[in-house]
Amino acid sequence: MKRLYNIDSLKFLCAVLVIFLHVRTPYQEYILPLTRCAVPCFFMISGYLIFTNDKLKLEGHLRRGIKKMVQILIWSTLLFAAVKFLFAFKNNDFSFLNLESLGKFILLNENPFGFHLWYIGAYLYVLIIILFLERRNKLGYIYWAIPVLLLLDLCFGKYSLVLWHKEFPFIWVRNFACVGLPYFTIGMLLKQQKERILNFSHLQLLALGGGILSSLTSLLENRLLTELNMNSTRDHYISSTFLAVSLFTLFLSLKQSKANAFSSLGEKDSLYIYIFHPLFITFFSVVNKFLSNIWQDIYLYYSPFIILMVTILFNRTLKDRKSTRLNSS
Repeated sequence: MKRLYNIDSLKFLCAVLVIFLHVRTPYQEYILPLTRCAVPCFFMISGYLIFTNDKLKLEGHLRRGIKKMVQILIWSTLLFAAVKFLFAFKNNDFSFLNLESLGKFILLNENPFGFHLWYIGAYLYVLIIILFLERRNKLGYIYWAIPVLLLLDLCFGKYSLVLWHKEFPFIWVRNFACVGLPYFTIGMLLKQQKERILNFSHLQLLALGGGILSSLTSLLENRLLTELNMNSTRDHYISSTFLAVSLFTLFLSLKQSKANAFSSLGEKDSLYIYIFHPLFITFFSVVNKFLSNIWQDIYLYYSPFIILMVTILFNRTLKDRKSTRLNSS
């Protein structure tokens, strides 16, 4: 399949946005509503790249995806479990080891060892569900579920205080059902309508305008909910969906015929930036206490870029060592 360098570039941008989402900076609260579109975009990219009208090819893509995600879920969980147990022994706190945590892991993708690994479990569940429906020729049903699932996310998530005057655990909606399935399916729909979309006149201008407008409305939603003291913990605003779709459509419309630095990073590193970056957030939170005040001031403002560069370097080093071992054997 022809490499989609524009989508690779979007994958890298989403990985960067995830780091800005997770790293605390003095300006984080001002950009937080905008970074929320990163994970929806990741799911949309996956749905877009996997979908094909050829039933046999689609099932093959889904099976290979399931196998890959099972492997990634296992080793990433073991990696962060090792870190979690290291701190658990240090602090003599093993409260995360209980049946409730196991239930949340299985039912709601809440990984007890890495907060961000919910995405890996959710993606795996989405692939399994899509394969199940495709084999039974019931895939069309999931398209009708998109608005329902997105509405559930809003009603029991970001707007729960507005509607119910109470806040629900965010993992009730931040999972495969209310995030993974609808955005993955939107990606499949965009793939189905690819020719129509790309032939639309002034597509780039419309996508850019939609991105700017939904960015502004995301910031406005955040401001209004904060002033009303009803800004729930849950991530996504109404505008987050429109921002994710606009961003995806904008990159889809870009004519990128060859690889560049950003597309190369998106192709080779985006998933691993997502998986590894919390390791270095934790690392710097520990070592910064022993470093100079000048460094701490620099890190305070530039930490997302530092985490990004260190994570890329770490990932490339791992890949180079793996390649060396394979060549030597």
